[in-house]
Amino acid sequence: MAIVPLQRITLVGELNRRKEVLQTLQNFGCVHVVDLVKDPTAKGSFTRSTTKAAITYLERCSEQRPATSRPKDESNIDAVAAEVLQIESDHRELAAERETLVEKIEQTRPWGTFVQPTSDELGGRKLFFYRLTHRQAKTLNKPAVVDVRVCIRQDNEHQYWLVVAEQAPEKMPVAPETLDPRSLDELENRLFEIDQQLEHLHHRRVSLTAWTEALQDRLIIIDDETARQTAIQRSLVDGPLFVLQGWVPCRELERLKTFAHEESIALCDRPPTHDDQPPTLLSNPRPVVGAEGAVTFFMTPAYRSWDPTWIMFVSFAAFFAMILADAGYGIVLAVILAFAARPLGRTDAGRRFRQLTTFMVIVTIGYGVLIGSYFGFSPTPGGTLDRMVIQSDGVSIVQDRETMMLLSATIGVFHLALANLIVAWRWLGSGHALASVGWVLTLLGGWLLAVVKVPKPDVMSWLSNQTGAGAEMLTTTSTTVGWWMLGGGLAIVFVFSSTRPVFSTRPMDWLMRGVDGLIGLTGVTKAFGDSLSYLRLFALGLASAQLAIVFNQLAADASQVRGVGVLLGLLIFLIGHTLNLLLAVVGGVVHGLRLNCIEFFSWSLTDEGQPFDAFETRAKQ
Repeated sequence: MAIVPLQRITLVGELNRRKEVLQTLQNFGCVHVVDLVKDPTAKGSFTRSTTKAAITYLERCSEQRPATSRPKDESNIDAVAAEVLQIESDHRELAAERETLVEKIEQTRPWGTFVQPTSDELGGRKLFFYRLTHRQAKTLNKPAVVDVRVCIRQDNEHQYWLVVAEQAPEKMPVAPETLDPRSLDELENRLFEIDQQLEHLHHRRVSLTAWTEALQDRLIIIDDETARQTAIQRSLVDGPLFVLQGWVPCRELERLKTFAHEESIALCDRPPTHDDQPPTLLSNPRPVVGAEGAVTFFMTPAYRSWDPTWIMFVSFAAFFAMILADAGYGIVLAVILAFAARPLGRTDAGRRFRQLTTFMVIVTIGYGVLIGSYFGFSPTPGGTLDRMVIQSDGVSIVQDRETMMLLSATIGVFHLALANLIVAWRWLGSGHALASVGWVLTLLGGWLLAVVKVPKPDVMSWLSNQTGAGAEMLTTTSTTVGWWMLGGGLAIVFVFSSTRPVFSTRPMDWLMRGVDGLIGLTGVTKAFGDSLSYLRLFALGLASAQLAIVFNQLAADASQVRGVGVLLGLLIFLIGHTLNLLLAVVGGVVHGLRLNCIEFFSWSLTDEGQPFDAFETRAKQ
């Protein structure tokens, strides 16, 4: 696990050969191009946006056709993308018109099928339509200045009145409704036409799904072209020459030098300076590379920081397993992963995710076996599975709340201590490293004092049995050591939290070192809170286990009902455990990431960097 060391390179070549040079660099795929121009007016490709939109619309189609053979003429693919977007636009407009039309038909239907006469045909009069409740209709017994007033129809809720007058009557209890000038037959005929057109658009859309793969290939080609144009925009032009700068992994430097020598291009390289901010390129073995996504999901480590992928790989899987807390759930996830393995293997990102989830499932099943939980059931006493369970006072360790709380807090303390040890190692030789060592002593000292005070399980008695020492003497010694570690650690934090010179002759430096030390000591509350935050492993694991037991009991009680009892019990069992599994998976992912990305990273990974964006060719050669 490491952050790949980079070199800053500068290429200078003839301007008329810039496209050729960039094409070769793109094929190499190892350069992070630096923007020397910083032009904010540079825009993306319109063709890319239309192609991407067409792919998205086709992928959302409920029916898919097999991929068509890839055409050689790229203009055909662009024409297909344009047609897809036209279909989407037409479908959107027709769907909106249909929705409005349905509302108008429902509004017009109570009045029946008729053609509205013109004002001339009525001698200057107009038709007014009123939808009245039965209570409102009773008020019409009062005289009104109208020529014709008649109830056309009524139902359980409303009466539908037609009034013929030169202007709307003032004494009507509601305002008149405005009906569509078209008749009900015309509205329904138009609705039929729209449905026909929508069906035709749907069939055309389904047929065009055969072009989805070709459009995706075209999108990759467009991305490559866009990347070359972006690289051109980021290079400087000085007369007949162009200048391009970028970051390159040290292992690729010799290949670039050979290329520059063969093509008569000037190449200069240098290591990063203090003022540089190189991008971050992570490099990890294939089995753990999936955890890189979990790391960069929250932040990209700075170039001069460290790579936490290995720790994330192990701790995230362990936290996920402790929250699920059931081997049966792990087996279900293993079955789901087995069915999804082939689709996930089609892309590099999918393969990385598959590797991470495979390890998570294995750890989940292993932890479930150690705590003896299989869909909330315990293994048969005395059996093989029962002998594999870690027990405390004759019961599974997960059922002993004091033990699980101590275990969760212990994991938290050592996880945070590891974070500070990593910081101390990175800053070895500076006062900042000693401050991190002080926090390690503080965390371990506080944990040792907490262990001594735990009444159950009696850790000191267990240790005395293992070491042959007296429990009382061991307790006294541990208490003394814990207080010394706690006090000594806080003293080290106070002295070395400041970045000012230790042996300064200026009184102000000594005063400010004291202020910095007091500010550093305020981290005690953070250390205490972060350590206790790991108790969520106990709380969520307990909740998952208890819900599984409750659903089992409900299913057992329901199965006692005559007739449909067995079916009812089976439904409760399946629905209950499905719900519990979903909640546990969500909790395991969210809180597993939180403990790593919030608590752990806040102590060990405070500087954020930018990811290494390789200038590479993605299209199939």
